[in-house]
Amino acid sequence: MSVSLSSRFHVRTLLAILLACFLQVGCSSQPEEQIVDVTGTTHSPLHGESGDIVVIVFSSTDCPIANAMAPDLERANKETLKNGGRFYLVHARKDLQDATAVKHASEYSLSMPVLIDHDHALVEYFNATVTPEAFVLQFTGPDEYEIAYTGSINNLYGSVGNRRTKATEHYLREAITSISTGDDIDVKERQPFGCFIERER
Repeated sequence: MSVSLSSRFHVRTLLAILLACFLQVGCSSQPEEQIVDVTGTTHSPLHGESGDIVVIVFSSTDCPIANAMAPDLERANKETLKNGGRFYLVHARKDLQDATAVKHASEYSLSMPVLIDHDHALVEYFNATVTPEAFVLQFTGPDEYEIAYTGSINNLYGSVGNRRTKATEHYLREAITSISTGDDIDVKERQPFGCFIERER
């Protein structure tokens, strides 16, 4: 069955898991309404009001491709904050310790909230497959949103093992800017290249 991004992800929080199960997008566990980051601060990434922008990027401390994207992720974070949005870095390693994630964020100059998806609730909810992989939520009403963009951060990698000297296209940042200015996003889904997220079957 072919399902468009808007029909897959334009959901109300109350019905999100039922819809995800119906589409077989992963429904083993529902994300908590409130999630505590590695510093002890509580966040509600799946809640918002009309006009809100929430960016969720799945990452990993030991993925070279994800780490290579760190400078662009921080730029995207600042772009999101400038436009009144929220940006979350979500580590997909279940066994990752808070202290390791805090050290990693410091070493790579990442200032956004860092979450660890210990039970893979967010991984399954969004059907994330690799790190890094971005999901940009555009809220159209109270706790009602659609996925405006999903996929690659930029074009630093044309494929796994095929790295440019530097990125020349910044897909995530361009999507954030387009949403904030009310412009259409030219390509709403791009194939992400990164480290495979190991998921239990």
